[in-house]
Amino acid sequence: MKVAQASVSESVTRHLAGRIMRGELAAGLSLPGENELAAEYNVSRTSIRNALATLAAKGLIAIQAKKRSTVNAREQWSLLDLDVLGWLAEGKVDAQLVEQLMLTRLIFEPSVAALAAINADAHDLAAMEDALGLMRRGQTEAEKAAFEAGDMAFHQALLRATHNPFLLALGNALSAAMMLSFRQTLEADVRLTHTAIDEHFRLFEAIRLRQVDEARVCMRTILLHAAGKSIWQERPAFVDRIL
Repeated sequence: MKVAQASVSESVTRHLAGRIMRGELAAGLSLPGENELAAEYNVSRTSIRNALATLAAKGLIAIQAKKRSTVNAREQWSLLDLDVLGWLAEGKVDAQLVEQLMLTRLIFEPSVAALAAINADAHDLAAMEDALGLMRRGQTEAEKAAFEAGDMAFHQALLRATHNPFLLALGNALSAAMMLSFRQTLEADVRLTHTAIDEHFRLFEAIRLRQVDEARVCMRTILLHAAGKSIWQERPAFVDRIL
């Protein structure tokens, strides 16, 4: 297997990460040695060593001196790392992980919406309104990329509207996690997303009118409806217990 010379170690890293995430390299498995991997990928041992170090830093593998690297269980992966989320998004994400991601969003994002209803300024509202416009264009013109971009822009503007420096510092990782979630729950035909747009508009109005409790409820509704399309045919009882 020949890997392009540009960003050789990054290419090897991504390929190995994909094999791990698809289960081709299962948790607990010992990876081939550096020499074997260098021969397989037709790259230098230095490139292999760099790739393995990156994977270890992101929790996908464990490296021990004088022993072969071993694949870690998913619980040890750095799931809020931007690269890890990006690698996950390149493949099909298993249902259990999608469910856990949606539960995380349900716990977190309604409170973000409530805080945005308290702190949003005119600039934040304008950004949300622009994002809604992009979502509507994507829906009416059947442009999935435009709809996704608008959806992401709306949630990013919502996060900025909290004016909370800690939440803003988490923004990139949270946005990447949201995009992964969007891609698992968005309708195949984006023209069917009119209900989601209406729900986002109601959330926007609640924030504009400083309706804190309503903003929280609107966000919860958005997430539960998204989950109902692809995760839960019938919502599990434990979900209502944690909300």
